[in-house]
Amino acid sequence: MGNVRDVILMTLLVTPSGAFSPGLLSASAVAAGAGSGVLGGIAVATGHVLFELPYVFLLTKTLGKVKNVLDKYNKVLALVVFAFALFFAKGLLESPDMPKVTVNDALMAGFVFTAFNAYFLLWWVTVGLPLVEAASLSTTTFVAMYLSHVWMDYVWLAALAALGGSVANFTLINYILAALLMLFAVDVVTKSFFGKGILP
Repeated sequence: MGNVRDVILMTLLVTPSGAFSPGLLSASAVAAGAGSGVLGGIAVATGHVLFELPYVFLLTKTLGKVKNVLDKYNKVLALVVFAFALFFAKGLLESPDMPKVTVNDALMAGFVFTAFNAYFLLWWVTVGLPLVEAASLSTTTFVAMYLSHVWMDYVWLAALAALGGSVANFTLINYILAALLMLFAVDVVTKSFFGKGILP
């Protein structure tokens, strides 16, 4: 039990550096909230988990190999993220005076912005590496680590969606969110191709 308590404490300390960072997931959660309220944020979080959970499990088994693949395909992943961000932003701008993002859109955004974001994927093999190593000890520590991690994603993204749902001026928020999505996407691309992003 001591190991499990240590894993939970470590996870609670490390997770906020990734879960609460502004980025594509947070912007898409606010946009989803404008259309679907808190449910939109839950959908974004669920799409995120649909990729993250098996990915983290895979890392516990083949950490070195996964890192090599990420390094090799970093630029391709960045371009996929950029293309989907462009598509998502275009949807927001096509009808800026009304909520546009459905629950299905939110689920897809959560999945794509997780699965193809090399810098999210690399978080787990750098900052999050101690969590992966702890999770690999046993089934119990894996479950303890992931549950201690994932609830923060749900709370944060649902809260952002609630914020999006409370906005009265959809035209303004949609333009802002579209701009943020593209800003975050360009940052991912410039980091992948030039080693340095446009954001701090």
